[in-house]
Amino acid sequence: MAGFTAIVSKSKLLAENIEFRPKNKYGHESDYILRSLKSNKFIIEQFTNPKFQNDKTLQEDDQFIIGIEGVILNLKSLKEISGKDELFNVVKSLFLSNGDDFINLLKGDFSGFIYSKTNDFWLIFTNQTGSKRLFYFENEEYFIFASELRDISFLLNKLKLKPRLDKLAAYSLLTYGFMLKNQTLVSNVFRLTAGTKLTFSNNQLSVNEYFNLRNISKTSDSKEVIIEKVDKLFRDAVQLEFEKDKEYGYKHIATLSGGLDSRMTVLVADKLGYKEQLNFTFSQSNYLDELISKQIASDYKHEFLFQSLDNGNFLKEIDKTVYYNDGLVLYSGSCHLLKSLENINLDSYGIIHSGMIGDAVLGSFLSKPYAIKPVFSQGAYSSKLISKIESFSKEFCEEFDNEELYKFYSRAFSGALNGNLYMDIFTQTVSPFLDVDFLSYCYSIPDDLKFKHQIYLDWIAAKYPEFGNYRWEKTGVSPLKSNNWKKYLDWNFYMRMKLKFFDKLSKKMNTGMNPFDDWFEKNPDLKQFITNYFTDNIGLLSDNQELKTDSESLFNTGTLNEKMQVLTLLAAVKLHFPQ
Repeated sequence: MAGFTAIVSKSKLLAENIEFRPKNKYGHESDYILRSLKSNKFIIEQFTNPKFQNDKTLQEDDQFIIGIEGVILNLKSLKEISGKDELFNVVKSLFLSNGDDFINLLKGDFSGFIYSKTNDFWLIFTNQTGSKRLFYFENEEYFIFASELRDISFLLNKLKLKPRLDKLAAYSLLTYGFMLKNQTLVSNVFRLTAGTKLTFSNNQLSVNEYFNLRNISKTSDSKEVIIEKVDKLFRDAVQLEFEKDKEYGYKHIATLSGGLDSRMTVLVADKLGYKEQLNFTFSQSNYLDELISKQIASDYKHEFLFQSLDNGNFLKEIDKTVYYNDGLVLYSGSCHLLKSLENINLDSYGIIHSGMIGDAVLGSFLSKPYAIKPVFSQGAYSSKLISKIESFSKEFCEEFDNEELYKFYSRAFSGALNGNLYMDIFTQTVSPFLDVDFLSYCYSIPDDLKFKHQIYLDWIAAKYPEFGNYRWEKTGVSPLKSNNWKKYLDWNFYMRMKLKFFDKLSKKMNTGMNPFDDWFEKNPDLKQFITNYFTDNIGLLSDNQELKTDSESLFNTGTLNEKMQVLTLLAAVKLHFPQ
């Protein structure tokens, strides 16, 4: 996967022939570009997708080494501010003028670092939402940072620093389906979380925030003004990312489902003039996600691709999926996306435009129309083993003033953005809902206006009522009916509620985009594969009998989703701690 791997020696000279990463047996990176810089004190490699190369760099002069990975959506305006043309010089100029605060000037999906040769000072950072991952490790001999956890675990093995499984993180995976805080599955290796920067100087490491939603105050704007500002900021964000495609001569591609978020990205872009789009969808055949998105694409004359997820056979791709997400997130959450992307020739396409976490940005993280304290068990896929991490979970939860903030910095930034990892294999991905200006303003909207998506629906009604001609997968009816009495006059509303009711009653996923439990019961080959994978790999936990016993219990008594949590852990152990 694209990104950096770097090792810095604190004392002794580094060997020149250190092998940096495991060989990728899945073949997705054959055309990647490798850049490297070496000295007797450090080795840095950038292994990067060939797309959007002017937005990436690993370069040095007599003062600095600068590395940037990803896509900087506002690079054009930053060039004007700095008076420089190349990314290296732009970043250098901004850093000299603004110090560490220059990171707040960057917009997009990025990570990077600056090394000052003069001061022997490292500054390492990820973007405001942490969508471009970075991990780090430090002991008395080395400081290591990398975009992939597997690269660090691989390096630790090569350096004879045998990595160990972090038991607490393992239970986080078996409970929440993702990591909390800065956890990883490798002891003493941590993730640089959303909006944070790391400094390393004089062999001292420090991690600090440069951006956090908690610092944003609630707006006193009227509802009418809020709708105007939301619309302006969203249109600006959409334009910024679609213009990046045009800058490089790429065609536009965007996800589209039966929800509101991808619909807003796709159709606002269309209204702004970006009409030549390829929209793609993946779901169970004939489910609302297929039917609604197909109708939208047809009506707006966009190209359309549909990937059927019938029978759930893509769930067999356990090792491949975990290879790319490092086992830090439930593998079933995005293996369908990886399978779909493998079936599309993306050579001529640019950014994959999505509506990632749009519902959360505009209210779905609120369970009340006013701020309430978060509950540590919120967002857990399984509660069966939650007692094993209760103390840690509660301590993390207490860092947040309200549930919305807690859910952003747990479920959204550590869990939901898992999908970005698979799109990044092939190109770059951006969501206008994650634009830092849009995200910040939406967080400032009072809770009572966002509750039950009200401001979201008011925005659509005021600015884009034609988007309400299509049903909303969540309710089965037009979003313009969904929060008022009109829904009760539409039979589709009752049919959608019936499906949700029986899924909730059975505690199984038998309907929807991914009817996991239904596939498991009706596809004996899948059922046998999952059972065999568990049987063949559960021995990997033999060194920790408590964890092994708990994993066996969760697999044998749990839903398919809980079984897949166990399989994610087993695949991750196989990846990071080879026998």
